[in-house]
Amino acid sequence: MNVLNPEQAYPEEMEKHLASLRDNQESIENALKYNYSNGPLEGTNNKLKVLKRVAYGFRSFVNFRLRIRLMFSVQKVPSHKAARH
Repeated sequence: MNVLNPEQAYPEEMEKHLASLRDNQESIENALKYNYSNGPLEGTNNKLKVLKRVAYGFRSFVNFRLRIRLMFSVQKVPSHKAARH
C-alpha cells in the first residue's frame, strides 16, 4: 500500500498532509539518501546573530570583527603585548 498514491481516497485532513509529502517527496528522499546537513551553517548564523545582539555597544566594527574571529578561531588575534613590540 502506497499512502502517497494520489488515486487513494483519505479523509480531508490526511489529504492535506499527504499532499505536502507528495510535493516535497524528492527533497525528503534526498535528505534520507545523502549524508548532508546545513545544521552547522545554521549554527554559525545563529551564533553571529546572538553576537550581533550582544555586541550592540561595541565601539567600532573592528572590535566586532575581532570578536567574530576569536569566536570561530579564523585567525589568531595578536595579544596586546605582541602589538607593543
